[in-house]
Amino acid sequence: MNPPTTSTRHALGQAIGLTAFVWGYPLVESLRTCRLQTLTGNGEHASWRSEIDQLQHVRRVSTDADRDVVTPANDLLYTTGWINLANGPRLLHVPAAARHPGRYFVLALYDAWTNNFDNPGLRNCAAGGEAIWLVGPDHPADALPADGRRVLRAPTDLVWLIARVLAGAGDDVIAAQALQAEIRLELPEGTRSGARPGVVDHWSGPPEDTMAAWMARPDDLDSFGPHFFNNLCHGLASQKVPESDTGLARWIASQGLMPDLSFDFFQLDEALRAGLLQGLCDGAALLLEGSRSRKARPWATHFGLGRYGCDYLVRALTAYKGLGALAADEAVYAMGDFDAARAPLQGGRRYRLRFEPGELPPVDAFWSVTLYDADRFLYPNALGRHSIGDRTPDLVHDADGGLTLAISHEPPADQRNWLPAPAGQFYLVLRMYLPRPEVRSWTIPPLLAESA
Repeated sequence: MNPPTTSTRHALGQAIGLTAFVWGYPLVESLRTCRLQTLTGNGEHASWRSEIDQLQHVRRVSTDADRDVVTPANDLLYTTGWINLANGPRLLHVPAAARHPGRYFVLALYDAWTNNFDNPGLRNCAAGGEAIWLVGPDHPADALPADGRRVLRAPTDLVWLIARVLAGAGDDVIAAQALQAEIRLELPEGTRSGARPGVVDHWSGPPEDTMAAWMARPDDLDSFGPHFFNNLCHGLASQKVPESDTGLARWIASQGLMPDLSFDFFQLDEALRAGLLQGLCDGAALLLEGSRSRKARPWATHFGLGRYGCDYLVRALTAYKGLGALAADEAVYAMGDFDAARAPLQGGRRYRLRFEPGELPPVDAFWSVTLYDADRFLYPNALGRHSIGDRTPDLVHDADGGLTLAISHEPPADQRNWLPAPAGQFYLVLRMYLPRPEVRSWTIPPLLAESA
């Protein structure tokens, strides 16, 4: 049998590159974020940054100055931390809801693949608080803590905690901070502290080099591409692959993308490298098109976020558009990119979003609509308002009991229900926390563009 031709190797590399990118992008993006946020003190806005196995309480709501994480909520206090369970078990302390009546909170836990594998919080934890053991996927069964506390076995050694605490303005922030202070991570005696996963210390390329930054300079593929494949293979060497993905992981490895901390993209043959880079371009284009292709309806609601199974494209799209999505039993997200006429949202136009009487979002906790600019961050504006929801003070309801929000770049005469927008393109996210079952059949009203 003749060896494969150069064109065959290129075609094979292209197929592998596309598959590996869509499948592995969330892992690489998760590890990139871990690397960035555990470089403490680095950057102008370091509020989300701390050492491994330490929690960082962000004691204010997110603003347009925060640039570490895309699509942040604006009505929550966050407590974040990267936990390396290869260092040993960790004890996570969950606040006592009874001491904070009416205060929504959740301690969302994500594996290295961005799956939201558990959500201790108001919905499902003891009112008097509790402590939960976190252990890694390969922690010996005969060495589990035996103190009667609940044990959560994480799917990967690297875990990202993103705790969310509902916070309003003024004194309400102080009350939210009191609950936030009860979120603690305890390191038992005899366990290692602060050791980062090998892939984080073997990172290839600058951690600030996001896919979005690369897309702004696509001619730089020869730099971004090798870093991506290096980091993917390094990550596969240190983080467990989901059971359902082991066949895919074996196939990718058999074609040259080996799970190895010493993997070097440039050790592959030239034809395969060229094909892999082309496949990466194809995958990036697929993500970019997917993030823009919701023209069938003004709002896109996906009930499978957070727990993706084998829906690799949705998982990759979510990692690109908004890393750290909650599963649908905790929150439902709706993305609004288009108005009722299916035209992209532009701040140069004036929009109305009207909820008919009795048709507000069906939730047991709270809801909010947040506006983001084209870069996926909060838009800086003189009013300092980035979201509107059921807890926004001084909202004015319509005479019939409905609620109409105004969205535009230029301010309306009455600004009480106004959500400021940039002059250019923007999008909205409607977040619904502790959604009721009827949310699956509830129709979100479209944005109506007013006539010029």
